[in-house]
Order: sequence, then structure tokens, then C-alpha cells
Amino acid sequence: MAALSDSRLLLGDWNRVIRDPLDLVRIAFVVGAIWLAVAGDAKGAFNLALGSVVLVAARLANLPRLYDLALIIAMTLTQGGEAAGLYDTWAWYDRVVHFVVPMLTSQVLYLCLARIEVLPDPQQETLRRHDAGMFIVTFALGLAVGAVWEIFEWSSDGVFGSDLSQGNVDTVGDLIADAGGSLAGGALMVLWSKKGWGSVRRVPGSRHEDVSD
Repeated sequence: MAALSDSRLLLGDWNRVIRDPLDLVRIAFVVGAIWLAVAGDAKGAFNLALGSVVLVAARLANLPRLYDLALIIAMTLTQGGEAAGLYDTWAWYDRVVHFVVPMLTSQVLYLCLARIEVLPDPQQETLRRHDAGMFIVTFALGLAVGAVWEIFEWSSDGVFGSDLSQGNVDTVGDLIADAGGSLAGGALMVLWSKKGWGSVRRVPGSRHEDVSD
């Protein structure tokens, strides 16, 4: 009985409003955005608010828990890191983000596209060549995330006078890190498929997917 209680504590489902610890992190993002706005930190509030929007959308998408967590980690590294000034504090932080975020978000994007039947669901039976296709598509999605981010940095510098892009060497280094993370993301997506796991959050303690939301 104690083991069952521990499992429910970690995995949910507590109730339909707050399902599990991941929802508490989502709430923390929203509260943090409001707190920073009240404190007059417009930049920090904007970053956490943007992260909150993404995380609430992920909640509505009913992603598998592991990928829900992956997106929370990505938003914490990017939006939370920007709000906390970590990019300026630690010189290596930007490279870590450019590796980890494409690795995680590439898989989330694949699952979202699978949910709307643009791509095959990873739970479907596949041949080896299909696994290769899944790897390539996930890799490409990760590269796209990195490329869009670099375009955003360049545009922000030109329009708003920010100092996000540190020149050609910095941009190429970021893209190399993006590529490395995307390769890892592609491999992990294939592994997820090989385990027979799908694109929807599973009911705790079973292999059935939760399609109630």
C-alpha cells in the first residue's frame, strides 16, 4: 500500500486540476512571472510568462510524463535561465542550453506532429528503415529549433538593440551544439519507439494511454 502511495505521489493522478508534481512546476512558472512583474522586472516576467504559456499548452496536449518533464527542463533552462541572468553569469551555460534544449524539444515536436497524424506514432510497428526516418526527422526538428533561435537572436539585436548574438563564431558554435543535441534526440526518439511507448500520457501503473483530457 505504501509503495502504491509513493507511486501516486510521484506520478499522479492527484486530481484533474493538479495531476502531479509537474503541474506544481507549471504553477511556479506562473507565480514567478506575476511576482517578477510586480517587482518591476519586465524582462524576467516576460521570459517566465512565455515559458508558462508553453508549459500550459503542454499540459493541454497531454504529453507522456517523461516528455512533459523534458519540456519543463527546456523552459527552465531557456526562459528560467534568462530570467535569472544565468547566460551572463556562466560563460558555458549557453552551450549547454544549445545542446540540451534541441535534444529534448525535437522529441516533443515529433510527438506533437504524431498526435495530429503528420508523422507516424512511435508506438506503431515499424521497419528498420522507418526507424531511420524517425531519427532523421527528429534530428531535423532539433536543428530547426536551433536555427529559429539563432534567427530570433539576430532579429532581436537588430530590432530591439539586444546583445544576444555574439558574432559568427558564437553562432556556429551554438549550431554545432544544436546538432549534437539533435543527434541525441533522434537516437532517444527511436529508443522510445522501440520500447513500444506512444505519444500520449499513460495511466499510472498501466500501459494504457490516458485520452480522457
